Amino acid sequence: MAELAVDEARALLDRLGAGPGAAFADLGGGALPLAIAAGRCGLTVTLVDLDHRGRWPARPSAWVAPYRAALAEAGLPDGAVRVAARPEALVPQDLVANLAGFGDRHKAAHLATVLPPLLRAGTRVLTDIRKGSGAYPVLKPLGACETLSTHEADGKPVARVLLTASAAPDAGPGWSRLAAELAGPDGFFDESGRHSVLFVPRGDTLVVTFDNLDIAMTKREDRRPWGYSFIERQGWSMLGVMAGGWTWYRDPWVWATFDRLRETGFFARFARVVFYGASMGGYAACAFAPACPGADVVAISPQSTLDRALVPWETRYRTAWGADFSGPYGDAAVASRAARRVTILYDPYEPLDAAHAARFDGPNVMALRAPLLGHRLGSSLQQMGILAPITLAALAGTLTEAEFYRTLRARKGFQRYQRELFKRAMDRGRPGLARRLGRYVLTRGDNRWIRRALERM
Repeated sequence: MAELAVDEARALLDRLGAGPGAAFADLGGGALPLAIAAGRCGLTVTLVDLDHRGRWPARPSAWVAPYRAALAEAGLPDGAVRVAARPEALVPQDLVANLAGFGDRHKAAHLATVLPPLLRAGTRVLTDIRKGSGAYPVLKPLGACETLSTHEADGKPVARVLLTASAAPDAGPGWSRLAAELAGPDGFFDESGRHSVLFVPRGDTLVVTFDNLDIAMTKREDRRPWGYSFIERQGWSMLGVMAGGWTWYRDPWVWATFDRLRETGFFARFARVVFYGASMGGYAACAFAPACPGADVVAISPQSTLDRALVPWETRYRTAWGADFSGPYGDAAVASRAARRVTILYDPYEPLDAAHAARFDGPNVMALRAPLLGHRLGSSLQQMGILAPITLAALAGTLTEAEFYRTLRARKGFQRYQRELFKRAMDRGRPGLARRLGRYVLTRGDNRWIRRALERM
């Protein structure tokens, strides 16, 4: 019971509603299968390197290097994995694993120090608790505990427990002050509950972006909305819509805000308006297009809706399954027909992303395929160095299919793309083709994953 198989870990992630774009942390290195499953599902992975005495090591612990090698062997790109080896590197996560660690094999008291910085409201912590360890008094003030299963280790019962954190994130007040400063005397900032809107006036092009407040405040050094600096460099105005968590903006306050902006002529001030976002933000960029008919939309790996009646095949994002996706801003595939042009970037080999993209079937849609680059497509394009020119052209309204696919040729030297090609050849029973591909890649540079795969063949 103490060990999780990768397929069991994948099922557990589905149960917990942890989907692409979420953040996973392994506290102490006891949850490798869960980290592999998390990375393959598009979650970011953080390894918290704390020794068994609760001290931050002067050099990486012995488990870190083989752990990272196993993740690379499993196909996770290096850029999707980070190591937190000092207290200031701890940031809130969506899912934390503490298996066979503090509260089981090591003293539970250390959780009181290391765990709170990893929590935000709703964070799930999967932890092993040995009877008599004193872990429950540490955990219970942080949220609600649910026992998932029990097993025996060294003759003592051990419970596998799921903690759901109740502590509210401390980013809210900080964001309010920062956003008011960014808005300045000529812009505006408004907030209600888990959502807020920030308007920063500049030129006569307005870019409306959608972002997760938790990510902006904990994972970006400048604590700015997604795309802020890029949009600022172009001299464009920005309307940033922020969600305090994975809400998909399904909030009457957000809907009423867009209604008000439309009715008061806010969007009419601008010569050009573009709605822009990725994943959950990509959904919103398409869904709120009716607030400004004739605007352009640029969406990366968007969902069309999470309405179970419309997309029963969507198995991710359980956290939002109960939300109301009705109304004029509900089904993004329908709502986006109000736009002048909808540019969608997606990986056709990600089945769920491709199924959502297929629902956008209006004549105003330009669907751009980025094969084998995954759901975190924006991250892949950024690692290749081509996100900025593609985004600039898309937001400026000048991006053509020919230009996109010409720029995308850079993927041929991208290690993730090479690895996925190699894996597809093997999965289709073509080892000879895989060898030829592998040798071709290695004559032009190193790819550790492919090199090791060839050595095993």
